[in-house]
Formats: sequence, C-alpha cells, structure tokens
Amino acid sequence: MSQAHEILERARHARLAGKFEDALRDHLWFHENALETDPSLNGVRLSFALRDWIYLGEQFPLARRALQGLRDRDTARLLNGDATLARFQDISAINGALGEERATHDLFTQIDANLPDLARQCADLALPALVACEDFALARRYLPQPVERIGAMATRLNNFAEELARGGKTSSAPALLAYVLNYAKEVRLILEVLRRQGEDEEVEQAGAAALEQLKSDALRDAVQREFEQPGATIAAMLAQSRNKE
Repeated sequence: MSQAHEILERARHARLAGKFEDALRDHLWFHENALETDPSLNGVRLSFALRDWIYLGEQFPLARRALQGLRDRDTARLLNGDATLARFQDISAINGALGEERATHDLFTQIDANLPDLARQCADLALPALVACEDFALARRYLPQPVERIGAMATRLNNFAEELARGGKTSSAPALLAYVLNYAKEVRLILEVLRRQGEDEEVEQAGAAALEQLKSDALRDAVQREFEQPGATIAAMLAQSRNKE
C-alpha cells in the first residue's frame, strides 16, 4: 500500500475513532499531495476520498468548511488565470460531493462567457450540474451531435466489457457494473436535455442508439433496467449476493 493510500485509510480510522482533527489533517494532505506520489489515485481522490470527507463533515462541521474553502480557492485560481480542465474537474467533483451543483453551474457560465476553449473541454463534466440547475439551453449548446456522442460512449463500454471478458477475471464485475451505471446515467442526462428542449425525435433516436449500439445482450439488459429503474442493477447484485450467503 502506498503512502497516500495509508494516509487515506488513516483518515477513515481517525474519523471512526472520533479523532476528527487528525482525520481532517489527513484528508487535506491526501487531496493536496496524493497525485504527486501516485497519479493513478485521481479517481479515488475525487470519489471515495471526498465521500469520506463528507462523512467527516457530518460529524465535524469544520471539515465541511475546509472542503468548501479548497473549492473556493481553486475557483479563484481558475478565474484568475490558472484555468485548466483538471482544476475544473476538482471543483466540480467537490461541488458534487457537497451537493452544491449551483456553484458548478455558475462557474461554468463564467467559463462559457470568457474561456470558450476551456468551456468545450469542461462541458461533459458540467453537464450534471447544468441539468440539476435546469439550464437545458446551455447544456444543449454543448450537445451538438447527441446520437454520435452516445455512439462513442457505447463503443467505450463495449471495448471495456470485451477487455474484461478476455482477461476472464470474475473480480472485475464491480468495475463493469460501475461502467454500466455511469453509461446509463450519462445517457439519461442527454435524453433529459433533449426532452426538456422539446426534441422528441432526437430523444427517440438517441434512446434507441444507446441500446442498439451495445454488442452484448447482457449489457443491453443491464442498461435497459437502469433506464426503467435507476439502481435496479445494484439491487439485483446485492440480492444475489445475499442468496449465495
């Protein structure tokens, strides 16, 4: 286990032990330094680590304020010249963890007005916040070819599933599930934008493409379940696991 992993794990144990200041110190270190020791941790840094930080904030309000402070610092840096996709990704992930999607929307509108090249790079990351804030017109501007976009997403899912199948690792099932859930979520966002813009024909075409372009019946079935009942796939896997026990 790397130093960064150990510190993140130490933060979790400190929280569970009620050592909230120690936990916050470790979360701050991990967020600011983990990528220097292990660049592959970016996904963990912006998902599981932030989730644990939010748990800490529920018991220790200073931790939530510290996370908001990091967000505000990075927002100021982005708007004052240090504007990168990675920085926007950090900010949007923190806002998502905090449940403050309006902050991501407001930042993206400023980027859209003043930094159009960066806005094009950040549009995919901003889409959930634009939909949450019901700014469907702005979201639609950054979805010029929704059917083609869904096709590219389906190709990535197909390739990922085929790669896992070639490896023959049953332990990879959670990774495939996460990919399916993210795919279904992104498609739903796109369809919602089109629907709210009154583009019924595009909704039908994009929804059909989302299923037709998947090569596997199992993938199509899983995505269809998620369309009809978000969370159904996870519920089915949990039920299967309980039955085995």
